[in-house]
Amino acid sequence: MNTHIIKYVTVKGYQVPVYAPKMNLQVSIDVTRIITGVIFGSLLTAVGAIPFLI
Repeated sequence: MNTHIIKYVTVKGYQVPVYAPKMNLQVSIDVTRIITGVIFGSLLTAVGAIPFLI
């Protein structure tokens, strides 16, 4: 299987290359989008809840 670096992810200050088969490139992008969406959604929810907590 042909693997290549998709991107470098910084983990605890270290740049870690992320490898994936070319066939799975789209899947990896989708997963990244989902994770990013979840993170941003959590942040937005937290920010939205701040006025109620104060």
